[in-house]
Amino acid sequence: MTGDPAATAAPDILDVRTVADGVELDLFLPETLSCFQGHFPGYAVLPGVSQIDWAVRYADRFLGTDIGGARRFQVKFRSIVRPGGPLVLRLVRPAGGARLLFEFRRGGEIHSTGVIALEEGR
Repeated sequence: MTGDPAATAAPDILDVRTVADGVELDLFLPETLSCFQGHFPGYAVLPGVSQIDWAVRYADRFLGTDIGGARRFQVKFRSIVRPGGPLVLRLVRPAGGARLLFEFRRGGEIHSTGVIALEEGR
């Protein structure tokens, strides 16, 4: 955290849509997000750890997964994410199963995809 009172940790949610077994969120990423501060000076890039955190946080909020934290996951980063938007986050839990799939994309470009293992019984 930079100490900048205008900096926030979460993106603005512009829209939420239900999809099969999940949800899509339209996010706006202002440059004032704390995750952009210092990553990297003069060329802000969304850290991968923030992408995983948002997938977990929003799956808990919108899908009731109660993950809390991603302990076992696989992520493929295809391209960098810069401030601005909208950025679409798609969260899917196939048939209520033991894994959460996520994808960040902007327009036709997929920035990252991943799978987070869910604990049994959640």
